[in-house]
Amino acid sequence: MERRTLLGTLAAGTLGLGLASHLDGAQASQPAPTDPLADYKPRTFALEAGLPGLSKEMLGEHLALYKGYVTRTNALLREVRAAEAGATAPVQELRRRLGFEFSGMRLHELYFETLRDKAAAPGPAHPLQKAIAAGWGSFDAWWAAFKATCTMTGIGWGALVQDPLTGRLMNAWFQDHENAIPVGTVPLLVVDVWEHAYVKDYGATARAKYVDAIRPLIDWGLVEKRFN
Repeated sequence: MERRTLLGTLAAGTLGLGLASHLDGAQASQPAPTDPLADYKPRTFALEAGLPGLSKEMLGEHLALYKGYVTRTNALLREVRAAEAGATAPVQELRRRLGFEFSGMRLHELYFETLRDKAAAPGPAHPLQKAIAAGWGSFDAWWAAFKATCTMTGIGWGALVQDPLTGRLMNAWFQDHENAIPVGTVPLLVVDVWEHAYVKDYGATARAKYVDAIRPLIDWGLVEKRFN
């Protein structure tokens, strides 16, 4: 298997396995299927009316884009199974595409479910906030580093991740959806910084303003539940 193909497949698996064990039960993307080959279903999010700083038009387009990732993930999973059985063309390119689509599906779910009009503030006594303070000195210092990650040149996602082996927190950059992911880490917070997430409201050169608008919309009650 080509190295790039392997990394794409690993990225998809890392996100899928990491998220399954750390999402709160009430927020889990979907119940355990009785059929392990069942199609994924698009999740619903209460965002159609828009949020402060994020228009309903932009969020509506973004939600429609997410549903496209779900549709393409299901189609590719079927194509991969057929190719592995020798019924269709070689599987390598399909696996590369699956890494992109599957990770895009899951990252959008992580992102959308943390957005709230009246979001829970960080809990100063929560172990996650204590870990952030220990690592960066203060919440504000961490946010400055996180914002710098979100506004770096490139297409992808800013993320706060945890290494479950050591408990270490790291800010990370996920290139596209599936590249540059620290393998084995668990995403606690992700912010979509592809152009479609902000250009309609903020223009092509104001990503930093968009990231500032996201800050008060982050539901830290949910993010903190992802921390182990």
